[in-house]
Amino acid sequence: MAVSVQTVLDDRIAQYVNRVKAQRHATEAAVVQELVEAGYAETVRQLHARYQRGELSFRAVAAELGLSVRELYDLFEKMGLPT
Repeated sequence: MAVSVQTVLDDRIAQYVNRVKAQRHATEAAVVQELVEAGYAETVRQLHARYQRGELSFRAVAAELGLSVRELYDLFEKMGLPT
């Protein structure tokens, strides 16, 4: 499921997006999507670290990410994170 989002960016982030857009000859949407995906991946890594330390259950991590347990297994595998 894809979601279309319209947002206003902080000036610093907008400057970064414009610089990357020019360097890569990419669209603003592509650069912003890359940033969002990187932020999501970092969130997953942080939640995984908490799971590994025993601070969260596997089920709690799945709930935090809005995923089923099976989907979380698949995501961890895709990212190379141990379960």
